[in-house]
Amino acid sequence: MIPVDKQAERLQIYYRDGGICQYCGRPVGINEFQLAHRIARVKWAIKKYGLEVIEHPLNKATTHAGRCNDGMLVTFKPVQREKLVAEILEAIRKSDTR
Repeated sequence: MIPVDKQAERLQIYYRDGGICQYCGRPVGINEFQLAHRIARVKWAIKKYGLEVIEHPLNKATTHAGRCNDGMLVTFKPVQREKLVAEILEAIRKSDTR
């Protein structure tokens, strides 16, 4: 069973994404969606960026299972990965100043 706070986060991301797979652009049912980490939750990425970045909602996207989920990865696309990290760090900075 998914903890309540994780379930709430999953639903927030699903609704943020409008119930649309962020890879293929097609609707995905609320009982069928997966969350894809755009930067994978792997040891080197956690060490380099920290869990706050890796587990940030901006690093997660609503997808269908399988190919769509895998297609969201930017882990090995340095330009896209660093752009996403900068976006997440800016969001973290803004939330810390409020």
